[in-house]
Parts: sequence; C-alpha cells; structure tokens
Amino acid sequence: MGSCVSQCADLARDEETTRGEQDVDYSRPLKFVLKEERKKELEQGFDRVVRIQAIWRGSIARKKFKDLKHLEKEENKGNKDEYFELDELYETITEGKIFNFNQPRIKKKYTYKSGAIYLGEWKGGFRDGEGINKWPNGAKYKGSWAFNLAEGKGTFIHPDGDEYDGDWINGKANGFGVYTHKNGSTYKGAWQNDLQEGKGVETWCDSSMYEGNYHKGNKHGFGIYKWKDGSQYKGEWADNKISGFGIYSWLDGRKYVGEWRKNDMEGYGCYGWNDGRKYEGQYKDDKKHGFGIYKWADGRSYEGSWTFGKQHGLGRYEVPQEGEVKYGLWEAGKRIKWFNEEEVQKILMGDIAWIEEFKKEISKKYVKNKVGFGRPDGFEKKLKEIVSRAETDGE
Repeated sequence: MGSCVSQCADLARDEETTRGEQDVDYSRPLKFVLKEERKKELEQGFDRVVRIQAIWRGSIARKKFKDLKHLEKEENKGNKDEYFELDELYETITEGKIFNFNQPRIKKKYTYKSGAIYLGEWKGGFRDGEGINKWPNGAKYKGSWAFNLAEGKGTFIHPDGDEYDGDWINGKANGFGVYTHKNGSTYKGAWQNDLQEGKGVETWCDSSMYEGNYHKGNKHGFGIYKWKDGSQYKGEWADNKISGFGIYSWLDGRKYVGEWRKNDMEGYGCYGWNDGRKYEGQYKDDKKHGFGIYKWADGRSYEGSWTFGKQHGLGRYEVPQEGEVKYGLWEAGKRIKWFNEEEVQKILMGDIAWIEEFKKEISKKYVKNKVGFGRPDGFEKKLKEIVSRAETDGE
C-alpha cells in the first residue's frame, strides 16, 4: 500500500553465507475526487488524492548452492495507472457553489468522460454514501464514500484480481485491512495512510509467513519470519531488514543467536550445530571475523583471530583430553606455524616479529600488530549479554 516496499532480502543463512526473503513490489495508485473545499490541494498536486498502491511480498524462491540457501529477489511488479485525470475531478463539482451538508442523498449513475462509471449515492456533486466505481480497465471500488473520498468500509479490486478489503479514512487505507493477491498471498493487519503500520501478518502461497511489526510499510521492530522448510527468524527488524538482536534456527538443528546488521550476522553471536560444534565470538558481513572461539564436539577448541570466516592470525589450540595447549599462527584457515614457549612469551610481551611469518604479504593487512593470545576487553561480558537476551526473549 502506498510506497510500502518490502525488500527484505537474504534472511535464511548458514554461518557464513546469506540467504534472503523474496519480495515482490506492487504499486497501485487509485485517485478519488476531493471535495470542493480541497480544490486548492488538487491544483497543488494529486499525490494527496487517494491511492491504492499495494505492494506485496512475493513467494520466496530458493536455490541451493552446496549446502547453503539463497533467496532470489524478483523485480517489482507494479501498475501506475491513473484512475482520475484533472478534468475528471471537476466534472461533477460546480465551482463557487456552496455545499449543503444537510441535503438528502440521491442515487444515480454517472459516466465520466474517461469511461469510468459510478453508480451509487450522491450529495450534490459528491459521491457520498454507498457506491460502486468502475474503470474501463476493470478496476473497481465498492464501499462507502464521503465527499468523493473512500470513507468507512470498502473493497478495491485491481484489474489483475488483487483485492484490498478494509477500513478507509480520507480516501486512504487506515485501520484494519486485508490485501489478497491473486496467487493467494495475503497481508492482514493495520494500515495508516496507505501503508502497513503496526501489527500485521503476511502469508505466502508456499506457506511462508511473517508476523510482527511494521512501520511505514516495512518490517520494523520485532517480528517472526517462518519459511516453508522449517527455518525461522525471531527478532528485531529495521527498515525491512534483519537488524539488531535475533535468533535464526534451521530445521536440521543449527542455530544462531546474536547481533545482526542489514540481514547479515554482525557483532557478537553464538552459532551452534546439532552435532555439538559451537562458535562464540565476533561476526562481520555474515562471516566469523575478529575474535572467536570454535569448539569441536570432541572437546577440542581453537581460540583466536578470524578473518572473513577463516582462522587468520594468532590462535590457541587446546586438546583437553590430552592436556595439550598449543599456540600458533594461522593464515587463511591453515596453520603455518607452532610457537615454542620462548616465542609465546615474546608475543605476550608485545613482540610483533611473528607477523613476518605470513606467506603472503596481503595477509598482514588483516591482523592487528599489537594483538596477542588474550581475549578482547569485554568479550566475556558481551557473550553473557547475548545468552541473557536469548533467555529474555523466550528463546
């Protein structure tokens, strides 16, 4: 409705790759005649005249790449038909005539020069009461009118079969309304000035659904998105994107709990697999990046630096069963050196000679010279906040 654009992309994801929700954009303006007192507004521009601009999320299309899922983004589907031209707005209004609010309604049929036909109740030159307006292209509005504006309950049917049924105020969708797309996808919820605003539920023909908050036509605030395959995201949204804190879970048991930014895992988070593996730490651009701890199901662990999803920089490797702890240097996911005790002590004292051990010069760019084997300040505190937030949100 209105300029509501649902572009929520790249939602379903593995720990290192983005997957997305597919949205289809349907823009449908519907302009109604304004009453005589608003004639100045008409002359200033018809963007204030009523429009049905229904914009809907389309069915989610998935494609697999290895074991990762990606959702493709379809082109916006829209229609910019103008249902009333300027001269039509003046056809039934007599300039300079004083309108009598107390006059009785009459019922009559009127055919506009454009070919549009209205059959219903009138007060003077204004559609007022119950009536049906049909356009030559097949579009139709049936419902209540007041001073040439849709007011109260009404249904607008688009030429392709899409339909909005709900509340209208001053010619715009305001209150509760249901938009049904011809393929069965629907939105049921609150509207304000032709935009989804407040609580709402969207469902798609493949059984995917979103239930949560909207602001100015976008998913915004808290919401839950469920995919047909059983995947689910529960958390915060901003401007139609996953942003803030949230929990993403997969049907196979994988789960990410943590921070997001524009549909990507970014900040601090905890990622777990159903076989017992677990990663706790920092993310950037949907990949493990910064400092993090990776634990294998058998108890082994790597604790150290990551870059673009791979171990890169200084790290600590531990095998609890054998009481073994080793310190080493990793480059693009591969260990290239174990440090002896003397070298470890030098690094702990601030020695940075280890940076010269990288095989590729560019690898130096992605590590901090002063970093050692310790955890960043506030690391444990941040992870505790993540766990606490998950419990608070009912995870």
